[in-house]
Amino acid sequence: MTLRLLCVLLLLITALLPRPGVAQELPRRVFVGIDLQGINDSIQRRYHLPDQNGILVRGVRPRSSAQAAGLLPNDIILQLGNAQVGSNVGEFIGQLKRYQVGDKVPFQLLRNGRKIRKRVAFTAYPKDNSPFYDVQYGSVTYGPNQLRTIITRPKSSSRAKVPLVLFIQGVGCFSVDNPLSRADATNRILDSLSRHGYATMRIDKTGMGDSQGTPCLESDLRTEAGGYKAGLAAIRRLPFVDQQNVFITGFSIGGVMAPLVAQGENLRGVVVYGTVSRTFIEYLLENKRNQCQLQGLPYDSINSLMRTYSAALHLLLQEKQTPAQVLARYPAARRLLTFPQHYTYMQQWQDLNLPALWQRLDTPVLALRGAADYISYSVDHQLIADAVNRAHPGRASFVLLPDVDHHFNRARDLAEALRMDERPNPEKNFEFMRVILNWLDEKQKA
Repeated sequence: MTLRLLCVLLLLITALLPRPGVAQELPRRVFVGIDLQGINDSIQRRYHLPDQNGILVRGVRPRSSAQAAGLLPNDIILQLGNAQVGSNVGEFIGQLKRYQVGDKVPFQLLRNGRKIRKRVAFTAYPKDNSPFYDVQYGSVTYGPNQLRTIITRPKSSSRAKVPLVLFIQGVGCFSVDNPLSRADATNRILDSLSRHGYATMRIDKTGMGDSQGTPCLESDLRTEAGGYKAGLAAIRRLPFVDQQNVFITGFSIGGVMAPLVAQGENLRGVVVYGTVSRTFIEYLLENKRNQCQLQGLPYDSINSLMRTYSAALHLLLQEKQTPAQVLARYPAARRLLTFPQHYTYMQQWQDLNLPALWQRLDTPVLALRGAADYISYSVDHQLIADAVNRAHPGRASFVLLPDVDHHFNRARDLAEALRMDERPNPEKNFEFMRVILNWLDEKQKA
């Protein structure tokens, strides 16, 4: 083999190899289009069911696979393909994720007391679109996970290169790719940024949306943070991004992720909203007592609950015991140790020294909290500003926002915010975006 031919072959092989952190194209997830609910006692009685296995169809989305196949609200899904359906909605969603666009799958349903079968041809989930931005779907890899990235580029900007905001969402297993609901809070934030000339990137957690890899409920905090770091690396390769003006916004636990993801990065600024900066145990104990008092529980009952909770949290988060080990000693803590992600995720949160991470950041920081937020506390946001400013004077500020809660609902105080959670469509207050946009504009580097 000649040297020239060998070089050509090596170039071809190199071109075919995936670049580190860059994944091959991710397939679009299927658009089943059903709103689900597990079978509880009242549903079991209403439909005269022998047990609680099955999933109730609460609603069917227009133009979805389910609508095309003839599924209806109040159908009960008993079997998916050859598999019986249990009572756990999360497990059922996991069953659905095994299928791809184009698959035709039989559903066994219970409708009006009679078993019927429907064949569902799975179509692709619609892609995001907006009058304010163009959308680019991509992906990044971190460890065993291939994560969906959604990049938006503002249509209104006349600049060749535009600033970009990496959006980091809150805790829990859900998708930030929801094109069917423009009123979704994430979409409204992205629209605001786009109208103001900012590109954005959001990243779906592993196992959520189109993302593939470790199921979200089994993943941990460090792995999730690594996915956002991979997203920042991908941002550096975008030719239309002004690399001197890249920002992070972190909402809720996104504000815990933000200083971890920002380490070693050349960022123009970081904005956090409704977050935590103390140890996780400190936060959980205050939050549990505060919410119990808002719910009107007797003070002696709260005291007893807190004794159990603090002991159980110490074993789980500090001693690194498993939930099963903790519950063997404190069985009354079962309802207290329910977290939206894996317990190792929470243990890693406890291990973070968040003030140390913040004070290492030599970048502008804005900490925001809604005055009606009963999930986060001003002390955490002031601590962020103090930690940054002690190391880098004048770089950080804390702003308390009136009439808004953790979920961007319009509320005057903590008690009203708690009641808002029970309303189907509470009024939103997005004035916080005006504060964020003004701050981003001010911090941009010309």
